[in-house]
Amino acid sequence: MDGRWELPREPVLGDGAVLLRRHVAADADGVVEQCRDPDTVRFTTVPHPYSPEHARAFLVQVRERWAAGECAALAVEVEGRFAGTLDLRHDGAGWAEVGFGLSPWARGRGVMTRAARLALAWGFDELGVRGVHWRAVVGNEASWRVARKCGFRREGEVRGLLVHRGERLDGWIGSLLPRELVRGPEPR
Repeated sequence: MDGRWELPREPVLGDGAVLLRRHVAADADGVVEQCRDPDTVRFTTVPHPYSPEHARAFLVQVRERWAAGECAALAVEVEGRFAGTLDLRHDGAGWAEVGFGLSPWARGRGVMTRAARLALAWGFDELGVRGVHWRAVVGNEASWRVARKCGFRREGEVRGLLVHRGERLDGWIGSLLPRELVRGPEPR
């Protein structure tokens, strides 16, 4: 397995409450809303302040990286509305790294746990991923809750693991193997 996947043209993954699909141009306003949220700014690498131009560039980038087989970035849709993004980034050696973010209006309902379980199962079963790493800024309890509910093992805290807008931050790191994935929807 080299540094790319043969990604399907239009995957649609869902469990009846959460839908994962490729991003479309109409997601731009939702991307802006999500990326202006204070927790998103605090815990992710989104530009700050976040503009509509950033969202359009992001949507172009995810299309290009999908076509190159480097990153399966999926829009999370709930109730017919863009709610966030989840991606599996190929590491070039059979593993992937997962990243995710959710708009404030969709939080607290198990949406991202459901989305992550769907995407991880797809990665293991369809893409042949052999393991997945998860990283988060120390203190990002919401991200850890999702990772833990999917079966990730938090394996440590690493000083200076993550770079956010030019600053090194301490990070948590964890891993997940196919047999460890908690499958099925998160109870509502």
